[in-house]
Amino acid sequence: MKKQFILLALIVFSAFAFNNPDQRVFTASEIVWCGVDFSEAKCIGAEGFNEPDQVKDRYFDAWNQLVLDEGDKFNIQKFYSKSKQTNDLSVVNARNQMPEVGDLVINEPYAFKEGQLEKIISSYNLEMAKEGVGVVYVVEALNKTEQEAVIDVVFFDIASKDILWTKQYKESPKGFGFRNYWAGAIYKTMKASEKDFASAQKKASKTKSSK
Repeated sequence: MKKQFILLALIVFSAFAFNNPDQRVFTASEIVWCGVDFSEAKCIGAEGFNEPDQVKDRYFDAWNQLVLDEGDKFNIQKFYSKSKQTNDLSVVNARNQMPEVGDLVINEPYAFKEGQLEKIISSYNLEMAKEGVGVVYVVEALNKTEQEAVIDVVFFDIASKDILWTKQYKESPKGFGFRNYWAGAIYKTMKASEKDFASAQKKASKTKSSK
């Protein structure tokens, strides 16, 4: 009962955060990059995912590793105007082992249910980072049929697990080879999120100065 109440409280708090970013998203000088979470994602369009076991066992890790290896391109610290970036993918690495290969690829539409995103974040007990602001990219779908990736960019309070701001992006994949093809959508999501972050930060600054 207590867990249900806590989850309900997180859902209510997060509903506000969808359109109203908490100021901590902007004022925090450091950011903890938690990775790309595929734990409850679906791959839509069987013709685009002939080897679902490889998607889970190889590419979930490969996409996360690419972001780390090419930090100058996937520059979380720069995109979100922070003085320092720490990486803690401990939860994502564990959660990305969760999907059942037989259930990963579907041919019908798919989207998270109400409260699903909040439930995911409520499980984020990071190994290294215990406080501060974290950001994680939670993938809902890699949709070959619609030629898009659906990704929720989530800023959250690491200690309380409150969602401070979340915004969903639908970006087209681009690149040579399976890894780079879908990595292109992750990069486009980062760039779109960077733009939205700057806009929201500017708006928040104006609101603060007018008070």
